Amino acid sequence: MIRRMIPLTLTALLLAPRVALQAAERAAGQPQFPLKVSGDHHHLVDALDQPFLVVGDTAWSLIAQLRQPDIACCLDDRAQRGFNAIVVNLIEHKFATLAPANRDGVAPFLKPGDFTQPNPAYFDYAHQAIEAANQRGIAVWLCPAYLGWGGGDEGFFKEIKAAGPAVLRGYGRFVAARFKDLPNIVWMVGGDYALPEAERWAGEELALGLRDGGAAQLITAHGGQTSAVETFGDQPWLAMDTVYRYQSDLWTPLRANNARRPVRPFVLIETTYEGEHESRPEQIRRQAWWAMLCGVCGQFFGNNPIWHFDGPGLFKADVGWRQALDSVGSRDMARLGVFFAGHPWPQLMPDLEDTLVTAGRGDGTRLIPVSRTPDRKLAVLYIPADGRGPRPFTVNLSSFPGPVTAHWFNPAKDASLLAHATVLPNRAQQTLSTPGDNGTGVNDWVLILATVGKPLNQGKGG
Repeated sequence: MIRRMIPLTLTALLLAPRVALQAAERAAGQPQFPLKVSGDHHHLVDALDQPFLVVGDTAWSLIAQLRQPDIACCLDDRAQRGFNAIVVNLIEHKFATLAPANRDGVAPFLKPGDFTQPNPAYFDYAHQAIEAANQRGIAVWLCPAYLGWGGGDEGFFKEIKAAGPAVLRGYGRFVAARFKDLPNIVWMVGGDYALPEAERWAGEELALGLRDGGAAQLITAHGGQTSAVETFGDQPWLAMDTVYRYQSDLWTPLRANNARRPVRPFVLIETTYEGEHESRPEQIRRQAWWAMLCGVCGQFFGNNPIWHFDGPGLFKADVGWRQALDSVGSRDMARLGVFFAGHPWPQLMPDLEDTLVTAGRGDGTRLIPVSRTPDRKLAVLYIPADGRGPRPFTVNLSSFPGPVTAHWFNPAKDASLLAHATVLPNRAQQTLSTPGDNGTGVNDWVLILATVGKPLNQGKGG
């Protein structure tokens, strides 16, 4: 099919993402923390009730592994690319060069593993790091006591279990008192452990201690390839849910979260990282776009070696963390952030009844997700890669209130939007085909369907 190049405001942003992101931040201003749950419980808003789309990165070992100049280097880069959230361990058990001490040898506890003897000097250093993120408009999903995969030696679960609930709650009160002044924190209890019900206290007591100590920031949780609610149950302190899955059926838990009650905003907190598990760029993009079109309020990207900053990791890294800041995945996630900033993302709801794509929807990793606005004037589709050539599929446009324009967005390259040659009638059975190779040797694309006369660029946050 014939497509033409079109000049749009969003296109200008795409052609120079770093410059455009910086300009957009200056124009719109940084988010005003603390974050809150929106009135409809589907997403987050800042202190001024402005929608906050989580464009996140995983920087687990930031505090333990980096000195202040390197922390500033990392945060400056992430802010310039539009990342506005990071995941960080407050204390690190294994994945830092001098763990649990920081790079200057300052340990988190005066006696190893003793949660009753926190070292003020260590937590003062951590406070500086989180404040540095705050100054750059970056929210920190802060894990106060990472448990470790399966409760093993990667985290502090063994020490916590030996200490008992009262000690853990006391530690929570200490942490709250030290960090309650930082509005950019989202507390994240747990950490890579799908706790059996009898051991849920290893997160619950910490959360209750945070509240006892005066920490008013939002609390969520990190499971072990389980959601926050699956890990800890329907707790009153659990403001946000999470999706954590490495298997290719990521689609299943993403959609399942939409049916969970009571309604909570949820993020894709973890899935396959760039540079691990032989991941490909199109897989990293697919995970993020699937999430964004399945009802999340944002998603966290992961990269090896950024998550451990050249410290001990789980997979060999081919580059250092500074070089990895400009990885393909980093650029693709920045591009995704720019895209949704230019559309009314808080209004987009997943098409759970699968009424728009009537043929060629695919299955497995080829599945096409669809998200639509309630007025049916806008729909966004992600067509995953399945080769290099054009991929045909059929859509039913009869629910649109008028004729429809179709534009293709390249999720892998900074390029102008491609417009379908003609306006589409709002009737069933319209066959479309992706433009083919997106310039990277694969053929994933994003399709924007909009009623004629509806502007494509709605401004940041909708």
